[in-house]
Amino acid sequence: MLISACSTPALVVKEVSEPEVAPEMEESAAKPTLEESKSTEEPASTNDVIVEVSFSQDVWPILEKYAVTAHGGKGGVFLESYSDILGNVVPGDPETSLLYKALIGDGMQQMPPGNPLPDEMIQMIYDWIKQGAKEN
Repeated sequence: MLISACSTPALVVKEVSEPEVAPEMEESAAKPTLEESKSTEEPASTNDVIVEVSFSQDVWPILEKYAVTAHGGKGGVFLESYSDILGNVVPGDPETSLLYKALIGDGMQQMPPGNPLPDEMIQMIYDWIKQGAKEN
């Protein structure tokens, strides 16, 4: 008996199956948790980064080239200076700004007439107004 007590018992390997999941729980079990989904999301792309628009470097050159000839010192809408332009802008709210509305033709003739600005330029002015129409 002593010999059998000291001998090593045979190793028994038992396969463990995965627990059964009720059909109504299978769908929720397959969905990642909020924490899991956060960790698998892709990081924000560089397109999501908001770049500050400069009045002097970005907006003024557009208006100087396309608007000052028609709106400079001749009556009507003046766009010769930052203060003139600000009179047609609601800082932070492009949708109610006359300047932006004129560029897209919202309720008025689109400016410049017959030759609208490229979308990129209009977007630049929109972004500048949205960012507070700063004199930077």
